[in-house]
Amino acid sequence: RGRVDIHLSAMRLLVSSAFRALSTSCRRFSQQVQVLQSGLKAVESLEGAKIRLYYLQCMAQASYMVHHERNAFLVDPRRDIEAYLQDLTDEQLTLKGILLTHIHADFVSGHKELRDRTGATVYLGPGTRNRCQFPLTELYDDMMIDMSDKFAIRAIHTPGHTPESMTFLLVNKINQKKPLAAFTGDTLFIGSVGRPDLVGSLGVSATQMAELMYDSLEQKIKTLPDDVVVYPAHGAGSPCGKNLSDDLWSSIGNEKLTNPALQFKAVEPFVKYLTEEQPLTPQYFSYDVALNLTGAPSVAEIVEQCRKTKPSELRTILKSDKTICVIDTRSAEQYSSSHVPGSLSFAMGSEGGVTVEAWEGNFAIWVGTLVSPTRRVAVITNRGQEAEAVQRLARIGYKSEIVLEGGMEAWEEEGLPTEKTDRVEVKSEDQLMALVEDDDDVVILDVRTESEYASNHVTGALNLPLSFLMQTRHDLNKTKRYVTYCRSGYRSSIAASVLRNIGLDSTDVYGGFAAISVYAPQCTVTGEVCPTMRKTVEELEKRAEKIAA
Repeated sequence: RGRVDIHLSAMRLLVSSAFRALSTSCRRFSQQVQVLQSGLKAVESLEGAKIRLYYLQCMAQASYMVHHERNAFLVDPRRDIEAYLQDLTDEQLTLKGILLTHIHADFVSGHKELRDRTGATVYLGPGTRNRCQFPLTELYDDMMIDMSDKFAIRAIHTPGHTPESMTFLLVNKINQKKPLAAFTGDTLFIGSVGRPDLVGSLGVSATQMAELMYDSLEQKIKTLPDDVVVYPAHGAGSPCGKNLSDDLWSSIGNEKLTNPALQFKAVEPFVKYLTEEQPLTPQYFSYDVALNLTGAPSVAEIVEQCRKTKPSELRTILKSDKTICVIDTRSAEQYSSSHVPGSLSFAMGSEGGVTVEAWEGNFAIWVGTLVSPTRRVAVITNRGQEAEAVQRLARIGYKSEIVLEGGMEAWEEEGLPTEKTDRVEVKSEDQLMALVEDDDDVVILDVRTESEYASNHVTGALNLPLSFLMQTRHDLNKTKRYVTYCRSGYRSSIAASVLRNIGLDSTDVYGGFAAISVYAPQCTVTGEVCPTMRKTVEELEKRAEKIAA
């Protein structure tokens, strides 16, 4: 028995040591979920009712809190809900309802966690009760939801983007149910309307949905009073429509005058207009729809399940599993100076994604466009930004399994392999001309959209929009060297990293087409310098000076 006891003690010691080693190399996040910046852009008052507008420019996504007499409703809340809960507490409000204009495809909604934590009712449009796996109240056309003695929410069914799409009107019950504001979701945008081609899996064609959209606009939206304020779900940069405005709100009257989609007098030309030239559907859209139908787990669960991994352990994992996608969220400059071989550059940008500076872009949207939602993801960030990166990827449903503990500094301190990229800096026409003339194997690759390319581009450049790069990258000639450019350098850094990932020689132009058009306009098709490009270059140069200082 003594030998058995000694043997068991030795086994316990061995297991304990192994557990300590494992927990050291793969520690879970000890910190709590960060309360990221809310993106609160405005607090408007309409006849006494308050409307709080939250906007994330990196997602081009808007959500709203409307409240009166301590009662509040949230419209299209995003997944990280802590900012809403904080405002509810600060304003001493009770959340009565969560209004979803439709089942969202471009982001994961926080409706399930909000319902679980507050007890508020989830409201959705017709036909959703049998599709969703969480309790909800199904709404139909012209139903009313009381908010206070004075105000109510009126639901109007506006199919077109999706079959269940609703527009929610804030109405004054005392004043003949006068509509004051319209939360139009993806039905009506500022300067555009929602795309009709996302519900093919339901057996409905884009043409059929466009016809429904025409009816919704003509019979429901355009019949509203001109002074009704329009609060859409998205702004410029969203893949949920085309040619969206930078403006965050408008009025029905203004949209009737200026919105191209509201100018048609017949359904046929409208359908042709709406079904043509829509942006590529990001590959994460169907994945997010499925998550929103079931109700996504909390962000806290995602952060808790992600593990911090030391550099040597991460290297071992990456060598044994080539399917893991390593996303480097540092700036393009940091990435180019030193990065983990095989990693992709997706700069996360400003804190919380509330704003997008000239050198930044739509972080999560581009990850969701180029990286499959089913891939395992490892994340590299600057120190202290680990939880934020995990949360911001969770906004589109991506579950980060691993975060590099200590960032690139720790990786370099352990002497592990790194790569660097010499970005091309254009300060004169001669620099750009020499790049091409001295080497016949150099290809200038414009990764902007087709419309951006058509407006002006480098003479002789090949246009391959970043959205389509994953489908076409293997068609490129591996004997060539590719120099990519976009507007300011954000998309081109992503593109260059994707091309290097498949073995192509690639770099990008620092400052993008803005720098080219300012310093080498003779190398462009029009030969002209755009004032907005000059402004972008000035912003980039100020940032460079700040970094250098």
